[in-house]
Amino acid sequence: MSRIGEEKIREGWSYSGEVWTDADGRAVVALPAFVRLHREGFDYELTPIGSDCPAHVAEEIREDRFTIAADEPHVKVAWRVTALRETTSAGGKA
Repeated sequence: MSRIGEEKIREGWSYSGEVWTDADGRAVVALPAFVRLHREGFDYELTPIGSDCPAHVAEEIREDRFTIAADEPHVKVAWRVTALRETTSAGGKA
């Protein structure tokens, strides 16, 4: 049997940094303008620093920015965004 599937792999470039959330627990991260040209999606990694409070992506990248939200205000969050690329792969015989 032959298998063909689509998967997304890391493209090889990423950006990272740290940001503090505001009084509402939100922070907007600005990225370089060329990010607007990428259409295949992104992998997001968020790590709150010095807090057990969870953080998540509240709004995915649109134009050249995305929004992080935490359950508490004034939380420092380390972030990394990696570009994805869609590929088609063929598997061997099962």
